[in-house]
Amino acid sequence: MLSRETFLEIDLSAYQHNIRFFTKKLFPTKVMAVVKSNAYGHGAVEISQAAIEAGVDMLAVAFLEEAIELRSEGINVPILIFNYFNPRYASEALKNNLTITIYSKQQLNEIIRYVPHGLKVHLNLDTGMRRLGPSVEEAYELAENILKAGYELEGVYTHFAVADETEERFTIAQITKYRHFIEKLKKAGVNIKMLHVANSAGSLRFNYPVFNYARIGVASYGLQPSEEFLIDDLIPVLSWKSAISYVKKIKKGDSISYGRTFIAPRDMIVATVPVGYGDGYSRGLSNKGEVLISGKRCKIVGRVCMDQFVVDVSNLKQKPKMGDEVVLIGKQGEDHITTEEIARLLDTINYEITCAITSRVPRIYLRRENSP
Repeated sequence: MLSRETFLEIDLSAYQHNIRFFTKKLFPTKVMAVVKSNAYGHGAVEISQAAIEAGVDMLAVAFLEEAIELRSEGINVPILIFNYFNPRYASEALKNNLTITIYSKQQLNEIIRYVPHGLKVHLNLDTGMRRLGPSVEEAYELAENILKAGYELEGVYTHFAVADETEERFTIAQITKYRHFIEKLKKAGVNIKMLHVANSAGSLRFNYPVFNYARIGVASYGLQPSEEFLIDDLIPVLSWKSAISYVKKIKKGDSISYGRTFIAPRDMIVATVPVGYGDGYSRGLSNKGEVLISGKRCKIVGRVCMDQFVVDVSNLKQKPKMGDEVVLIGKQGEDHITTEEIARLLDTINYEITCAITSRVPRIYLRRENSP
């Protein structure tokens, strides 16, 4: 039901275009599609199905529940779980044929108590991110213990800390540490099937032949992975639309919304939009965000509320009315409000914007004819 005419349009054709772009550019390195956090707010099940249609043969998620949801929807390709889960749920990973990440001796020993053998494992190596995983010096013993447990050490990966920045020295140092570790394993007779290092930001810059997968997340959704450089071929996948719920005239000196943070400097026409921070539209956009109505930018006036906000429509040539389309993210007419633009206003990153959009906003999935 679209009772308030508020929804996300998810363009699956655009998503598949982005996936195929990376597939072609990175060949023979394969794309591992990252669909964690409900596919960055786009809808994990539908996006995963589209990724598989586009030729992806492995997915990645953050948590066990995300992987089990995909399995319950009939998605059968290999799925890598990046993050922590309580070891007592390890049997669920085995039962659902999921690949887990091992990042510490303590974690491994706890998991072995519940599943003594048979799990598929990727080792997360810390080369500079300092979140999860052993150092290169400590990782060899952990790899040995994984193999002794009777687990399949299918892959080894690390994660870039600053691949989105122009300076390359730290990233190259991370790659060097990773490669030294892989060489040490090879000399001991341990050959790892899956070697993956690059994220979206690093994939086109650091796709060395030794790596056979790249983890593509943010860029697959048409979101730029860096402010330092642009990938022109990406097509944004998500648009956010709503409608005007009310139009009224206000007088000079009238205040709008909670806290009276906006006082009208003149007589104005304003319109209410039935979207708020309860939908993931940030309160931080109060008095500075913009939307598109009749192809023109209209500024938010006053504070964004949980369920609605107000915009200035005084300068619209076409008289606004209830039900008129409002674009929060995406194109209307000749203008375009990007996720990157909103992120700059909020001093954050573009995919925090999409991840924050709540389940209260319905997702509508489209496939475009004559898509690239």
